[in-house]
Amino acid sequence: MSDPLVDKASLLRAIVGQVEETLRRMDSGYATARQATLDSPHVMKSKREVTGIEASYLANGLAQNIQEREHELRDLKSLRLPAAPSRVTLGCVVGVAAPEAEVDRLYFLLPVCGGMEVPLGDGRRTVRVLTPGAPVAKALLGKRLGEELMLPLQPIQPVCVRILV
Repeated sequence: MSDPLVDKASLLRAIVGQVEETLRRMDSGYATARQATLDSPHVMKSKREVTGIEASYLANGLAQNIQEREHELRDLKSLRLPAAPSRVTLGCVVGVAAPEAEVDRLYFLLPVCGGMEVPLGDGRRTVRVLTPGAPVAKALLGKRLGEELMLPLQPIQPVCVRILV
């Protein structure tokens, strides 16, 4: 049974890159929506002329979303990855498999960006980001290497935790 080698630092850099790219796209959309708000006539000629109002709602929503992504980016950049953990904690990459089987699921436990998937270097597999609030993360946090547990996944079966990094 061979476990894949996973470089947490490069995974974290890839996630930071994805968040930065999302921020760039959102900034562009915000600028467009803001300009549409400013370019629309301030006096509506009819009750159906709502382009400016809709653009302002969009700009406000994007501004809030940008703030959330910037907060995520700060959290990711300040995260200290554990070097050799004996228990599952934030910053760990965890492999999950049935006892005596190959690792079939990889999770990276981070404080933000839950649900994001990052491809591994081999291109065949991905690592899914879990936040502490996720049911699977709750089940994994604090577990020791090799410990068996039941995860809230389908199909429900006992699995073995492997702290990979």
